[in-house]
Amino acid sequence: MEALFNPALILFLSGITFGLVFKILFPNLLSKFLGYYLLFALGLKGGQSLQNNGFTDEVLKVLSLGAFFAILIPLLSYLYLKNILNIDDAAALSGTYGSVSAVTYVTALTYLSSSYQNYDNFMSAVLVVMEFPAIFMALYLVTRKSTDNKNNIGTMKTAFTEIPNVVLISSLIIGFSLNLNSVSQIKLLTDTLFEYVLFIFLFVMGTRVARRIGELAGKSKNLIIFALVTPIFGSLLALFAAVNFNLSLGNATLLMVLTASASYIAVPAVVKDAIPNANPAIYLGLSLGVTFPFNIIFGIPLYYELAKYFIG
Repeated sequence: MEALFNPALILFLSGITFGLVFKILFPNLLSKFLGYYLLFALGLKGGQSLQNNGFTDEVLKVLSLGAFFAILIPLLSYLYLKNILNIDDAAALSGTYGSVSAVTYVTALTYLSSSYQNYDNFMSAVLVVMEFPAIFMALYLVTRKSTDNKNNIGTMKTAFTEIPNVVLISSLIIGFSLNLNSVSQIKLLTDTLFEYVLFIFLFVMGTRVARRIGELAGKSKNLIIFALVTPIFGSLLALFAAVNFNLSLGNATLLMVLTASASYIAVPAVVKDAIPNANPAIYLGLSLGVTFPFNIIFGIPLYYELAKYFIG
């Protein structure tokens, strides 16, 4: 029950309440700046993790699996969602569920530690690696339908040159290329400030959701089912891969958590500008309002027990 008092969830719901009561919408520049900061910090952390561990066979294996699922899940999601949503909303929501939740991942680390279960630190790099393919898929799915004169190469260029993607990839390269472990300010940037900026970002995004939350009317049932079934489906795909690729119990659990989670940082930061007609009450409301609490309360223990049963 402690998960119900998770600060991230409380701040998001507070933002919705604040937006509904006071009808205040914060400037776009604020949410854009906060989103870019979060992406930069995530990229640095992922790059540092890769630098510390190197590209061993195990690292390459799990990174490849993460990237594969970040492409597969949006595609499968879109095949279903295009039947109940418009193209913009279907693409944005598909990308959201192909991406990952940093808070869910951190919670899973805590759960594994409390269960005395070992895992490899390089798994944090998988979190960053899974962000970009999912973002690309969201942009690809919407661009291929809405732009008649743009070919696939143009679509890929659009995805790569979106500022949030540039920030994420650049920070990943910086973290991997430079020895930042001895720089004390890096800890301040990637750890100390990260949590506070994340909470502010969620509150601001909550106010944006409040402005359009009424648009969920008439769609709630199918979408809520999607938000509950997709994490379970994704985790089972990851479990199947983990068994066949001989991942350790701890790493398998984290891969399941990553595959089951949905983004409320990277993808919202991109689609808010790149797919402006997509409704944040759908892609952000479902990921944080339904899937996030489900994973925190029920999902993580379930994924761990499944991994323990099949991997031992």
